[in-house]
Amino acid sequence: MISFVILLAVLGLIGLISFAKINAFLAFLAVSLGVGLALGLAPTLLLAATTQGLGDTLGSVTGIIVLGAMLGKLVADSGAAQQITMVLTGSLGPQYIPWTLMMAGLLIGIPLFYNVGFILIIPLVFAVAYTHRLPAVYVGLPMLASLSVLHGFLPPHPAPTALVGQFHASLGLTFGYGLVVAIPAIILAGPLYARTLRGIVSVPLAG
Repeated sequence: MISFVILLAVLGLIGLISFAKINAFLAFLAVSLGVGLALGLAPTLLLAATTQGLGDTLGSVTGIIVLGAMLGKLVADSGAAQQITMVLTGSLGPQYIPWTLMMAGLLIGIPLFYNVGFILIIPLVFAVAYTHRLPAVYVGLPMLASLSVLHGFLPPHPAPTALVGQFHASLGLTFGYGLVVAIPAIILAGPLYARTLRGIVSVPLAG
């Protein structure tokens, strides 16, 4: 019974976020309440458990997330993200562009959340692709792989930071082990996989 409810919850969550386009937080909240009711939890206890769970999680990770957001804001406003990208790209030469953009994504992706890093860097990806006459997918994928993997694996990003709080784990060890796992994943999903996409001609949408 419990496994069936969990399966329905996962499918419902995917449907709400992917197809109904509901905000992820609201979708998680709705599914959590639905699971509690389906498992027979009284409404008053369900609300109390939800409130306590949110409070405990936010209480343990808010400071880290806020400090990370502040650091990301400084990086974004100072132009450091763009400068890192251009210096690495210019110093190692065009033949290593996927690897330099991967390294830039590693440096930028630690303090910046994925969506902020994407907005800042994607114009540079198109500029580099145009300058060196390379497919934008081939150029951009390594950097996007870095941003997305780091967002999922390393503090101070919200999901890994929340897990650190829930499991009372060491923040430093989580960061270190996260890097150990993240770097091979980024290399495989970034520069190595991008080699198979070099023949794809991709043109940004007009307007």
